[in-house]
Amino acid sequence: MSNQFLFSNTYKIKINACLIVLFCLFFTSNYSIKANAFTINSEWFQEALFKADTLNDKNPLLALEYVRDLLDKHKDSLSPLSQSALLARLAEYHFYLGDLEKSLNHINQFYRLKTDLTNHDGISLLLTHGGVLDELGKPKEAMALYLQAEKNAKESENDVLVGETYAVIANSYLYNHDDSEALKYFHQAYLHIEALDDKLELAYLKIQMSHAYSNVYDYERAISLANEAIEYLNQHQYFFDEVSAHNTLAHTYMKMNAYDDAIESYQRIVELSSVVEGHPIHVAYSGMAKSYLWKGEDVKAQHYFALYKEKRPNSDNPFRKLDDIVLSALIAFSEKDIPLTLSYLQQADDLLATIDKTKVLSWYAKVLNLKAKIAVFNNDYQSAYQYQKDAHELVSSYQNTEREIIRSKYKIMFDTDQALLKNQLLERDNLLDKAALENAEQKQELQTLFIILVSLFALSLTFFIYRQSRTSKVLHKLANTDTLTELANRRYTFSYAEKILEQAKNEQHNFAIIAFDIDHFKKVNDTYGHTTGDIVLKKIATIGNEYVRANDILGRIGGEEFLVVLPNTSATQAYEIAERIRKAIENKPIVVDKHTINISASFGIAELSSSKVTFNQLFNQADIALYQAKDNGRNCIIVAS
Repeated sequence: MSNQFLFSNTYKIKINACLIVLFCLFFTSNYSIKANAFTINSEWFQEALFKADTLNDKNPLLALEYVRDLLDKHKDSLSPLSQSALLARLAEYHFYLGDLEKSLNHINQFYRLKTDLTNHDGISLLLTHGGVLDELGKPKEAMALYLQAEKNAKESENDVLVGETYAVIANSYLYNHDDSEALKYFHQAYLHIEALDDKLELAYLKIQMSHAYSNVYDYERAISLANEAIEYLNQHQYFFDEVSAHNTLAHTYMKMNAYDDAIESYQRIVELSSVVEGHPIHVAYSGMAKSYLWKGEDVKAQHYFALYKEKRPNSDNPFRKLDDIVLSALIAFSEKDIPLTLSYLQQADDLLATIDKTKVLSWYAKVLNLKAKIAVFNNDYQSAYQYQKDAHELVSSYQNTEREIIRSKYKIMFDTDQALLKNQLLERDNLLDKAALENAEQKQELQTLFIILVSLFALSLTFFIYRQSRTSKVLHKLANTDTLTELANRRYTFSYAEKILEQAKNEQHNFAIIAFDIDHFKKVNDTYGHTTGDIVLKKIATIGNEYVRANDILGRIGGEEFLVVLPNTSATQAYEIAERIRKAIENKPIVVDKHTINISASFGIAELSSSKVTFNQLFNQADIALYQAKDNGRNCIIVAS
């Protein structure tokens, strides 16, 4: 995780040519009296900043040398605002290259100039400062700066800055092991950057999103995003950033135990070292050492570890230190140097004691597993068993935590989409208000006509009532119907369910609900496109409607999630209905554009009982049963206990 954060270029605050010119002209025209924004050579300075940012796109080391030379040669002739623009870039480039001390020094120089933090360079400086603090293990202080940058970016009404700020916040959450929040902000960043059609910034974002999806076990999506970034960066010769993308791809392959694929990615990083000046090749050597260790090829692992030790930089980051110590211990054990291995393990224990345990459960498990191997080596099988047992419990805890993260991820995506839908509904409400106003005006005209032409009153009134009735029916349908499937929408389905549930309790009747969703629906969208996905949803709605009764309600309550409300129905009867729907979905392949798509669905059932008396309780139990069905292999039905 820590190497990935240093290697990331999502933090790059790039400025395209048009924005740079506009930025410089704005300050030249509006602040020349108050702050003497640029020197007489302002046009030259604009070109210099543009060249620095262009070099940064290729390699921050080249940009660093260029800007440092500019500042050394022209410091005395530059205004404070001009100096701050260069200092912000120097801090940024040193951060990308892992030199936190020098980056922090330039940050402090920037602050001493008391430059405005609401302009582009000020916001960039806040993001860089936050990144340095994150690297130094100070996430709370870092987040405070990110949020200040977000506020300033929004107030500046600059979509480029807003998108970049979201990406930085997402990367911070990713770095600090909060993958659900990371995915939430990555989603927002993606919407902003994609709308701007900034393909280079989008490639940086895809690298980090790949890492986030890998952390929640969506390896297919992680690999796809990394390869998309690699293709674009290689095609446009952004080799420094291509290194980062290959490192992220290798990280995913390592989690999948696909060590040969990981080694291939790391070898590509080594190859790029010949064309990328100053890139951190030690990351490739470290990765190859780990890959060969897990493959059981100790000699090769020891070889690459030796290369890694020659190139590794010093770091104050606790996660990077921990990674280094554990790798050193594993190599020492592969060489049967037990005293040295134990020495490294003690260092790991000391460092782990200083870090929040919930963020390093996997590290604890690695240390315990290695202690178990040493115990076996010493024929101490009782200790080995205890170490393995403790490690297993930690892994189980870690996996349960990751599982909740996955659920959170999809909830976040759904909530975000719901927010977008809410905005659309508000816009539609405005249109309806306008229509209502127009209707009121028409009514006034009819009343005037009534006074003048009494003889037409009956006909006019009849026509008006008829039209209002039709409009009311249309509006009622729009408000309660899912536009894609023409099923009841979430609001109406829940409202109907609560009403029927109260009747069932008052009359002591049975009541049950079925929650189901389509298995692997994301794969359908990714493989065939969202248009095909929409067709599948409509087909599923049609199939479901064939098996619900006259008084039942089938509604679409989420992306691919449906709910059946069953009055006067027991759990046993609900199971029979669910089974008919399940078989019908399974046995009716959907053909779209000559592609045959086999679909299945998972079901959860809950019924009214003494322990489940509110709709929220019933729905929660049905939802839990649905996820149990998913865990049991999908395409099955679980009745809540």
